[in-house]
Amino acid sequence: MKKSLTSIGKAHITIHSFAVAHAITAAIIISHGNDPGTILTILTIAMVVVLTRLNDYPLDVTAALALISCFAGFFLGTAGADLLSNLLSESKALAQILTTILVTEVLGWLTFVIVAKSAKQN
Repeated sequence: MKKSLTSIGKAHITIHSFAVAHAITAAIIISHGNDPGTILTILTIAMVVVLTRLNDYPLDVTAALALISCFAGFFLGTAGADLLSNLLSESKALAQILTTILVTEVLGWLTFVIVAKSAKQN
């Protein structure tokens, strides 16, 4: 008898994997002295698409959620990195990496909650 992952199990794997991918990507790009914003945006869009497709969410709503997540990610990431940079003044790179992990987790779980709640209503 095969055991399949539940929707929340798949969400855990997806969200945490993307958070790790965001952190690694940010660390590599920052270590080369560049801004990781564009690549992190692409990863965020990919995460939203995966999370919504797990629940067969309509593509137009997926696109809207991805757009909102990008704006939210930018603003939360910028504000979070500024705040953490003040607290971790000796390592701006660490502040950016920690911020991207936290923002990715928040956006991922918010997307999952929106999608799961909508799926239950249908």
